[in-house]
Amino acid sequence: MIKVVIQPMQREELPQALEVLGKAFAPMPNTIAIFGDSPENERRMRLVFKAMLKYLPGQVFVAKRDNQIVGAMRIVEWPGCQTTPLQGLKMMPTMMQAGGISLMRRGLKLRNTWAKADPKKPHWHLDPLGVTPELQGQGIGSQMMEFYCKHLDELRMAAYHETDTPANVRFYERFGFKVIGEEVIMGVTNWYLWRPQR
Repeated sequence: MIKVVIQPMQREELPQALEVLGKAFAPMPNTIAIFGDSPENERRMRLVFKAMLKYLPGQVFVAKRDNQIVGAMRIVEWPGCQTTPLQGLKMMPTMMQAGGISLMRRGLKLRNTWAKADPKKPHWHLDPLGVTPELQGQGIGSQMMEFYCKHLDELRMAAYHETDTPANVRFYERFGFKVIGEEVIMGVTNWYLWRPQR
């Protein structure tokens, strides 16, 4: 296992965090459903996460190994996990850079479908969590989840998350999440997971 230090992201660390998230999410099924199987997906996802981390509320944490960012996650308390119209307007120019209006509409379709499934009761929402692809499977994501779950348990709060891969479902189940719903969006199965208050 690779040991990491998890701490709040500093403003100057944003480019490194975006690089990690862009690489981690470029090959994901929802990304391909929105943008197609394109070599541009890593750049596009960096822009998507740049807009998200700049304009949406929440706390961003990074996992560091030898002072290099190898993982990043954003957590946000409900109802702040749902994008307001004003936040959406602020994000629009960056989202347009990611893929133009037609691809932005596909991304909005995913987010709006997720929003309808989001439980309307107090919880923390994990969105996103990513680890540098070449270091995945070496315990970094697990350490980040342990950090997050400790936070949840200290607050005695429930948690919610969406994922688009069966392997991720199994990963989150190890930390007490249970599948509470499943939906096909643009041809991709998405799972909705809930971790009860402890």
